[in-house]
Amino acid sequence: MEATPPERFEFQMRVFHAFILAACCTTVAWTQTGDATIADTPFKTDKCTMFPDGNYADCCIEHDRDYHAGGSLKERSDSDKRLKQCVRSKGKGWRRRFLANMIWVGVRVGGVHFLPTPFRWGFGHHWPRKEPRTPAPKPTPH
Repeated sequence: MEATPPERFEFQMRVFHAFILAACCTTVAWTQTGDATIADTPFKTDKCTMFPDGNYADCCIEHDRDYHAGGSLKERSDSDKRLKQCVRSKGKGWRRRFLANMIWVGVRVGGVHFLPTPFRWGFGHHWPRKEPRTPAPKPTPH
């Protein structure tokens, strides 16, 4: 059975919206580049932002130190992975794995540098801040 024109149009619009969403997400992710520099503000932490402070609060404090300084996209990803592993190491079972995954999703979604939030990547720097590019290596003489 062939789709009627309104059904076909609705399907095409869903595909188009999914494509636009995917393009925006990947563009935003690749723009987060730069070197960590000395922060503009002193370091402060609220431990586990928007999560209860459990026996893993020290993991959140270390993660906040990374987020305060900011840096490249890879540094952010590495920091988020360390947080997830640290939280998982503080307990056992499916609940701890679930908690670690939920915290990881929260920091990946909520910690982007381009939003003016107090918990964004590079929150120790004034917003808006253009992320500095990593300098190209200098050629070595032969």
